[in-house]
Amino acid sequence: MKNSIRLFCILLGVCYILSIGNGFLEFAEGWSEASHDVIEQKDGEEIHRVNLDLKPLADNIFPDTLQLSSGDKYPYQLSAVTVAHKTSDTYQLVSALMGFIGTPVILGLGVWALLSFAYFIRDVQRQQIFIRPNIRRLRVICVALVLVGVLENLFSGIDSYLLLKQSGIAFPGYSVADFAFEYRTFFIALLFGLFAEIFALGVKLKEEQELTV
Repeated sequence: MKNSIRLFCILLGVCYILSIGNGFLEFAEGWSEASHDVIEQKDGEEIHRVNLDLKPLADNIFPDTLQLSSGDKYPYQLSAVTVAHKTSDTYQLVSALMGFIGTPVILGLGVWALLSFAYFIRDVQRQQIFIRPNIRRLRVICVALVLVGVLENLFSGIDSYLLLKQSGIAFPGYSVADFAFEYRTFFIALLFGLFAEIFALGVKLKEEQELTV
C-alpha cells in the first residue's frame, strides 16, 4: 500500500511538473516569437508579423484556384496565412502593460501552485493524507490555476481584438478564425478543486470517527 502510494505520488508529481514546465516553455516561446515579429520602420512605427487561421466560407469550400504552367487549374484553400500588420499606439501600450504586469503574476501563481503541490506530495508520502493543510494546498492549486487560465484567455482575447478586429483584415472567400478559448487549465483546476472537496469530506469523517472513539 505504501509503495503504491509513493509510486502514484511520483508519477503524479512528474506529470504536474512536466505540465507546468511545458506551460512555461510555451509562454517563453511565445514571448520570444513576439519579440522577433516586430519590424521597426524608419518612421518609428511598428509592424507585426501576424499568423492568422482561416476558415473557408460554407458556400465555397475551395475559394482559390492555382493555375499551373501547363494551363491546368487546381482549386485549393488556405488554412493559415502570415500578414504584416501595422499596430496602433493603443495596442502597443496595452501589450506592454500586459507583459509588464501579467508575466510576473502568472509566473508567481505557477510557483505558488508548484510549491503547494510539492508539500502535498511530501505529506502523502508520509501517510499524512487526510489533514487540513492538504485541503488548503489543493484549494490553493485550484485557485492559482483558475487565475492563470483567466489571465491567459484575457490577454489572448485582448490581443486578438486589438490586433485583428479593429484592423478590418479580411480575405475574400474566407473568415478569419476568432479567438479560441482555452479550457485545459480550467479542467485541471476543477480536478484539483474536486480532490480538495473529497479530502475535506475525508478529514471531516476522520475527525468525527476520532470523537466517537
